[in-house]
Formats: sequence, structure tokens, C-alpha cells
Amino acid sequence: MQYWLATSPWYGVILWIILYSSDYYLTLISARGFRQVGHFHFEGSFELTPQYQKDIDDLRPISRLHITLLIGYSILILVIWWITRLSMFLEWTYPFYLGMLLLVEVAVHLRHFRNLAIIRELHRNGGVEGQITYRKWFSYRNSANELYITGSLFLLVALLTYSLFFLGGAIMCYGTGFKHARLAKKTKSAAAQAAESKI
Repeated sequence: MQYWLATSPWYGVILWIILYSSDYYLTLISARGFRQVGHFHFEGSFELTPQYQKDIDDLRPISRLHITLLIGYSILILVIWWITRLSMFLEWTYPFYLGMLLLVEVAVHLRHFRNLAIIRELHRNGGVEGQITYRKWFSYRNSANELYITGSLFLLVALLTYSLFFLGGAIMCYGTGFKHARLAKKTKSAAAQAAESKI
């Protein structure tokens, strides 16, 4: 697969467009679904990425930021592919960078599929009673743990197959997980300080 993706930049661009677009719309579907089942409340916003929170909270079917980044990263893939063709010593870097972009989206899609399965089960059979509130810091911490686990799987595949594509995905998952872990710590600290100030 790594060789196939490296033969033309358009394979990477097409996969990026599919994954990034479905990421946004699966987020919308999940946010709407959790609202409908009514048992779950997400502190602040269901969306973890601050730049997208208003769009997702408002359930906007078209996001200007999403379209901008969709086009921007598509161009970036083309630029990286072109740069790596300038020297045989750089060719190995294209699968690495492509893995960083695509496989973190695969990790996020696994979360979407889990959420959709939960929503579907609740609609059909119930199974949850009362109200469940996810604190913002907990949502970030949970996301970080999921990304670490998926990143470890990608790293294992990279080591077993000597794949730079999966190595890039592993590093990106670890990096994004670390960012979410920092946001969890920051958000939890801010919540604690706010609670102390009210006393």
C-alpha cells in the first residue's frame, strides 16, 4: 500500500478529501445523535478541536474552516509529493508525511464508529438511565488515551512491516494525544481554580 500511495499524489489527495470530509460530517451526526438520546451532556462542547466547536455546536452542514483546511492540506500533499520527487534521498519522506495526515484521521474515525454504535444501540434498545456528564478535561483525557492506544497499534505495524506510512501515523497519533493530554491538564486546572474562587 505504501508503494501504491507513493506512485501518485492524487491517491493521497483523494483519500484525504474522503477522510477529512467524513470526519466533519460524522462529528455532526454523532453530536446530533447524542442530543437526541438525551442521556449525555458534554461540558463546553462535544467537539474537542476549539476551532470547530462553534460549527459543531450549531450543527452547521457547511463549515468555512473545514473547506479552507480541506483545500489547504490537499495542496500541501501535492507540494510535499513534488518536493520529495526532487531527490531520491527525499522520496522516503512522502509516505511518512502522508501517514501523519491520513492515519490520525483513521484513529478519529474509529471513535466516530464507536459513538455511532452507542447511539444506534440506545435508539433501538436503551440501556442507559439518568444523565451522564462528561467534563471537558475528561473528554480530552479519554481522547488522549485512545490516540495513544491506536498510535501504539500503528507503531507495531510500522515495526513489523518497516512502513514509514504507519510510522508517520503513529507519531501523529502520539503527538495529538499529547496535545489532548495537555489540554486535559489545563482544563482541569482551570476548573479547579474556578471552583476555589467561588468558595
